[in-house]
Amino acid sequence: MKIKIEFDLTPQEFRQSLGLPDIAGLQDEALSLLQSRLGDDIGKIEMSSLVENWFTQGLAASRKVQELFTAAVAEVLDAETQTSATGARDTAKKNHD
Repeated sequence: MKIKIEFDLTPQEFRQSLGLPDIAGLQDEALSLLQSRLGDDIGKIEMSSLVENWFTQGLAASRKVQELFTAAVAEVLDAETQTSATGARDTAKKNHD
């Protein structure tokens, strides 16, 4: 036996039915405070120094990534060189014997 009950409630009605507090006023106040702080802080930002920091750090990061890739490729090439040299020695030794 299955019983299906369906409720047609708004989110606020659902919260009230669970006994949760109404925090709409608190949310509105927090949002307006956040908006006012952002508005005040945006006026204080010096865009030239911000852009300069972004570009300087971005270039340094790209250089670092390039160095890491170069080091990784060098390791792979060294490993392949050592493997081929070892293989050549083994082949020469087998042919000699």
